[in-house]
Amino acid sequence: MPTCVECGASVADLYAQYSKDNIRLTTCDKCSNFADKYIEHDFIIIFIDMLLHKPQVYRHLLLNRITQKGNGIQPHVFRFAILLILFEVYIKWFRLERYDTEYDVNFIKQPLCYQYLYILALCIFGKKLYDNQIFSRLNLKSFLDYNYVAMALIISSFGKMLLILMVIWDYKQLEYSWLVSIIVLVSNVEALSGKFDRKQEE
Repeated sequence: MPTCVECGASVADLYAQYSKDNIRLTTCDKCSNFADKYIEHDFIIIFIDMLLHKPQVYRHLLLNRITQKGNGIQPHVFRFAILLILFEVYIKWFRLERYDTEYDVNFIKQPLCYQYLYILALCIFGKKLYDNQIFSRLNLKSFLDYNYVAMALIISSFGKMLLILMVIWDYKQLEYSWLVSIIVLVSNVEALSGKFDRKQEE
């Protein structure tokens, strides 16, 4: 069911299409705003609003743009999850080579495949542990809720990609990457609040 990104109310449709290039956005009966203004916005605007932690943009992505039919995680979202994990492996590897301790030096001497598989396993285990903590704290009553939470956590973790800027610019203070973790955590909260805050109001 389409959802108003402003108030979270269900709407019959998001727009009316009169011709191929002529559409009219639907107005929400409850809040009198456009049900989904992001339909006419470019990806850059959507990305900026994600950086600004606006819950409306997560409602657009997770409730109106991505199909929620209980078929599991959508393929493009799953591919993004794999990309995030592989990116995290690269960052951890980069950090080991840049800030090597006695343990790290011994680790780096191991074969590359062993290093990669070990860090990959750590990243997957860490992601699984984090997700399980979220699942256990939410009152999830259906597979669709689990599906929504899984995709919400993946999409709202886009902030991890910001660490690549530190690598590209050869930033010396990667230990401040915990700031990116805070950004990701806040994004996760906003993405989940888009649906579960609405349930509490109902």
